[in-house]
Amino acid sequence: MAFLTLEHSSKPRHSSFASALFGLRARAVASWKRRRAERALEGLSYDTLKDIGFPSADRTNITSTR
Repeated sequence: MAFLTLEHSSKPRHSSFASALFGLRARAVASWKRRRAERALEGLSYDTLKDIGFPSADRTNITSTR
């Protein structure tokens, strides 16, 4: 006696090209959002940056001079 099972997947299978295209789009959107946030921070005053927790000096420069 033979058993036959059919599996139905609810997830559509995408080609590797579609997956690569989706990954490229996701990275582009993330990059655009990151750049937009950087521009917003660059527009803030030094005092505001200190208030939200940005350091006044780069810690790597301080430790390398010791």
